[in-house]
Amino acid sequence: MPSKQNVASSNLVSRSNFFKYLQLKWDKYLNQFENFAVIDIGSNSVALSIFRSSSKSKKTLINIHSKKIYFGLQNYVNSSKDEKLHAIIKLMDIVMGMKKISKEYHARLKIIATSAMREVSKELDIKNIFLEIIRTEIKILSSKQEGYYSFLGAIEKIKPKKGILLFDLGGGSLETGIFDNKKIKDIESIILGSLQLKIKFFSKDKYTSLEIENCRKYIKGKLEEFYKYDSYNKIIGIGGTVRNLGKIKIANKKKQSSKNKLEITKFGLEKIIKMISKYDKHKLSNMKGLNPNRSDTILPGLLVVSEIMTKSKAKKLQISSNGLREGYMLRSNIDIPYF
Repeated sequence: MPSKQNVASSNLVSRSNFFKYLQLKWDKYLNQFENFAVIDIGSNSVALSIFRSSSKSKKTLINIHSKKIYFGLQNYVNSSKDEKLHAIIKLMDIVMGMKKISKEYHARLKIIATSAMREVSKELDIKNIFLEIIRTEIKILSSKQEGYYSFLGAIEKIKPKKGILLFDLGGGSLETGIFDNKKIKDIESIILGSLQLKIKFFSKDKYTSLEIENCRKYIKGKLEEFYKYDSYNKIIGIGGTVRNLGKIKIANKKKQSSKNKLEITKFGLEKIIKMISKYDKHKLSNMKGLNPNRSDTILPGLLVVSEIMTKSKAKKLQISSNGLREGYMLRSNIDIPYF
């Protein structure tokens, strides 16, 4: 008959083996997944998104961590070379902090930049600066690449069934394109962004009707130069301004069904524009649903959205929660033909 000591020892071994078995099963489960991180340096903000994808289906990305810092690189586009360099040095601190977070998640990191960085890189050797300081390559996207990846991210989320117009409104530029017959085509880009318009037209403590009128005329003129699309009953909008529009709508509605929470009518948009234009700029950050960091740029951005809806004769705007970062990571992980 085994002694009590031998029985206890045997139980410990069995328990130890059981926990080892559980650990092996858990490790095997985790090995199905891979973490990817992308730092997106936009004209208005710097955003980090960390995604987890399954090795069995790399087309499925789950956002497991997000961080956004409002930096406003667009403010330095027309500055001197020294001022641009000073801004990039400050930007390095933000990027290094985000890189550290991506390491904590054991994520493969990619860094991308858009409109404002395209302008800044005309005077500064941005790629070498990033390699020397961050030790990670930066990809400065062309305007068409920026539009393509944004639209790819939106399509994967919304899955439109027929031809539709898409637009991505950033702080420094606007990209438009068509999704039809399972293809993204006719991508156009123009220097027309929410922060760029704020700098150009709005400066006083309170919005004036003259500022708004002049801004609308400017937007209309810019769209006339390149807009070549058909009429659409509904269009898809991408970008921080558009997403914040959805949050404002939800916050200021007494009843809101989940089915249409990411859609807004042209009438509803104009109602929100009118409401924002009456606010004192210092008090605008207290508005329900408005991200305080967008209080300076929300109105000029929404004026662009309004003119796009007028030009396309769209009655409804569908708001995409996915965009550039999701689209870029999707194409990085699976073989999707580009153009």
